[in-house]
Amino acid sequence: MTALQAEKWTPPDRFALEMHACPENVFLVRHLMDQAVEAWGLTELRDLGRLILTELTTNAARRYPGTLINVWVARPGRPLIEVGVWDHDSTTMPRIIDPEDADESGRGLFLIHELTNGRLGWQPSPHRGKVVWARFGP
Repeated sequence: MTALQAEKWTPPDRFALEMHACPENVFLVRHLMDQAVEAWGLTELRDLGRLILTELTTNAARRYPGTLINVWVARPGRPLIEVGVWDHDSTTMPRIIDPEDADESGRGLFLIHELTNGRLGWQPSPHRGKVVWARFGP
């Protein structure tokens, strides 16, 4: 048995993906979430994670079509999961719209805010652009 065989593999605390912002690529983030929760043994958070990360990615794809975005699923602490989307625009920050004021769209951030017990945020990235993130778990 070699030293590599004797060591147990430890999954990373962060799974990331760089992709072009377009509706056809949004399915990729669901697979990213699947891989992360499987590796961490947190499959009970799969559906919620897929919903939240898909919504954040769809927002970026609608607002910045064709540009590069970075998407990640991280585990800052067990069983807490953090998801985030980086885009190039540091001048336009998201805002939560009250569902009564929203038309047929625009409710996504409100729903994420509710589903995460307020653990939703955004800020300019230190280099350029912005990050929109959410944390969820018990």
